[in-house]
Amino acid sequence: TPEAQKTLDLRTEKVTLYQLLACPFCVKVRRQIRRQGLKIAMKDIARDEGAISELISGGKLDQVPCLRIERDGKVEWMYESSAINSYLQSEFKSE
Repeated sequence: TPEAQKTLDLRTEKVTLYQLLACPFCVKVRRQIRRQGLKIAMKDIARDEGAISELISGGKLDQVPCLRIERDGKVEWMYESSAINSYLQSEFKSE
């Protein structure tokens, strides 16, 4: 429903995926995001100079995919496509 989508969009406002277009593991995560109908900001570290700096300074690694999750004033950097997809499925499961 439109109401459910709006609630979901609010919950994903502070989630960002750092990725590369041709990375197969990033493709895996983007497919999961599409399957679930999530609106998650995406930053391509090859095309956005600031994104790679953010990734290294925040997450401490230049590895993608990386999901930046901000909640309750804290930031978590999650690596590994399988872990990210598991998180997305459990955190944003359809009701």
